Amino acid sequence: MSEENKTLRPDLQEPAEAPEPETPVAETPETEAAAADFAAEPVVPEAETKAAAETPEAEPAGTAKKKPARRGKKKKSEDEMTEEEKQEAEKKKRNKPKNTKESAKRLLRYIGEHKVRLIFVAILVISSTAVSALSALLIRPIYATVQSVVLGEMTDGDAAIAKIGRYLLILAVAYLLASAFQLLYTRIMLNVSVKTVTKLRRDLFNHLQGLPVSWFDKRKTGEVMSHFTSDVNRVNDLVSDSFPTIISSVIQAVMTIVLMVTFSWKITLTLTFAVALMVLTVIVITNKVSPLFKKSQKAIAACNGYIEEYIMGIKAVKVFCYEDRSKAQFRELNENYRKIGVKANIISGFMGPIMSMISRLNYVLAITLGTVSVTRGHMDVPTLTTYLSYASGYGGPIVSIAGTYSAMISAIAGAERIFEVLDTPYETDEGKVQLAHIIAKEMGWEETEDDSGVLAWKVPQDDGSVSFVPVKCDVDISHVNFSYVADKPVLKDVSAHANSGEKLAFVGSTGAGKTTITNLINRFYEVEDGEITIDGISIKDIKKDDLRSSMAFVLQDAKLFAGTIKENIRYGKLDATDEEIIAAAKLANAHSFIMKMPDGYDTELRADGMNISAGEAQLLNIARAAVANRPLLVLDEATSSVDTRTERKIEIGMDQLMEDKTVLVIAHRLSTVRNSDDIVVLEGGKVIEHGNHNELIALGQKYYQLYTGLYEMT
Repeated sequence: MSEENKTLRPDLQEPAEAPEPETPVAETPETEAAAADFAAEPVVPEAETKAAAETPEAEPAGTAKKKPARRGKKKKSEDEMTEEEKQEAEKKKRNKPKNTKESAKRLLRYIGEHKVRLIFVAILVISSTAVSALSALLIRPIYATVQSVVLGEMTDGDAAIAKIGRYLLILAVAYLLASAFQLLYTRIMLNVSVKTVTKLRRDLFNHLQGLPVSWFDKRKTGEVMSHFTSDVNRVNDLVSDSFPTIISSVIQAVMTIVLMVTFSWKITLTLTFAVALMVLTVIVITNKVSPLFKKSQKAIAACNGYIEEYIMGIKAVKVFCYEDRSKAQFRELNENYRKIGVKANIISGFMGPIMSMISRLNYVLAITLGTVSVTRGHMDVPTLTTYLSYASGYGGPIVSIAGTYSAMISAIAGAERIFEVLDTPYETDEGKVQLAHIIAKEMGWEETEDDSGVLAWKVPQDDGSVSFVPVKCDVDISHVNFSYVADKPVLKDVSAHANSGEKLAFVGSTGAGKTTITNLINRFYEVEDGEITIDGISIKDIKKDDLRSSMAFVLQDAKLFAGTIKENIRYGKLDATDEEIIAAAKLANAHSFIMKMPDGYDTELRADGMNISAGEAQLLNIARAAVANRPLLVLDEATSSVDTRTERKIEIGMDQLMEDKTVLVIAHRLSTVRNSDDIVVLEGGKVIEHGNHNELIALGQKYYQLYTGLYEMT
């Protein structure tokens, strides 16, 4: 890149290493597996990717450089846009608030659930505002008394001082009472705000439980977390601080205008032009700043997502000496957030000074008109003094509303982002077949209330009756096609079969489609074409919860939670006894290392098992599957995190775990699939070979090459 271009484009001073972006796609499990060694490496931000896409290729010497596009260039039509320009336009469209009014209404419905408290708050606000407004009426008799003394109409100075003192005492009591009311309603609104955001956060979390896995695959963890942090916190600020201020200011403005009208409706009518100017200012600034605040929320979400990625991948960052690049990338994201935030706050910050200026000019006008009115005998000086006290605060309530404007718009933008998540449809489940426990009776099978009977599929019939199919877990995959993104198939006409108690293995290079098969079997994604059946029943007809309750998974990523070892194993069966947990740990050969821990099974684990080794974490993962004791066992690279010695150590336990179960195995280590009844070799999403170990070795093709090391599996 030329030095000239570096000067023109500071953001391109570091060569962007990311390739030109293609159409963004959901990150599939297959692509995750392909980047396993680099999963922790922070993602190149969109700004950098975009810079790379826009960086001009090196041109031959003497070639004239293109002039930068001038401002005011005619907007391109969608057909004329490149793919990157379409993505940028779509991003800008998403940043604009879709329906601010509807979001505000929905937020008010959350607040409105505390009607009794809000009514009490309204009474207190009205009382506080009324006392403050009406107390100003005491200014007139105070000034009238002073005027009487000055003009000699009242010669008893002590009586005048006593009279003024009484008025001042009443005024002080009124202000104290108004402050007490304000303190009380502020306390109540803090309680309302906490309850409101608690329910909002609970609804958000509960809704996430019903969203499909594909929704999470398309989003970074930090982006999702920002809904619970920055978005919810902004709503909390609105309810606790801005909401009472708005109510109080509106009531104060109305009462002030009413009282001013009683003194001089002509002057008040003349001053109302200020209200029109203030309203116009609010409308103009609202239209300018609303999209910026939503864009600001997205920018902070990007920062949060990057920070979360960095912390999760800190080891990779250190190992690959990526610190300087990480700092540069975060600086770019943070700077983007700063620019958006500064622009939004500058525009919204204009409102307060403009309102204040209009209010002061209005006050000057009030003094002028009031003075003229006094000189003409239409108003006396005490009345003018009282009127001016109201006129000086005439624009105060509107200025107060303007002061809360930034927080209000920001909170509504945050609420809109939350409601977008809440409006995301749950994953569909049209299955009707359920799991049940049955016992044999003279008239046939009969369902039991406890789990003492035989596990069976409860299949509803067209006539309203039900039939029972004992669970054997015969798995049949028939001509399955699937793609995460249209026109990019991951599985192509894949077929495989495992009878009850058999072990079916899938092997192949990374990205061949192995993990996708497990995602389809548990209905994380739906089969597009073809069919998967269990015991002759299409998995589409089985309720998702019941389908997943028939399976136990040992995944490549041994996910552990903050809590004790015992609690983590019990995750597989929530009502498991301590004896069952210990038996499962022994089965997985985890018991010996657990007993060496400081508190044995009560040892506290940090999130993701950071205080134990990867192999030990995987042993606990296997123990979790063992305690679940389900008829279908899925092992997705289950031994990838354990060394060869540990792998051999748990083989006996795994054999016991797999006894009388149908097992689906996905593995890179071919030693783990040798004793499988059927081994399916995948390549490019297609089945290229299948058979048992001896048959595939005799065939002498891909599996033979993989097993003998003639071909390296990537």
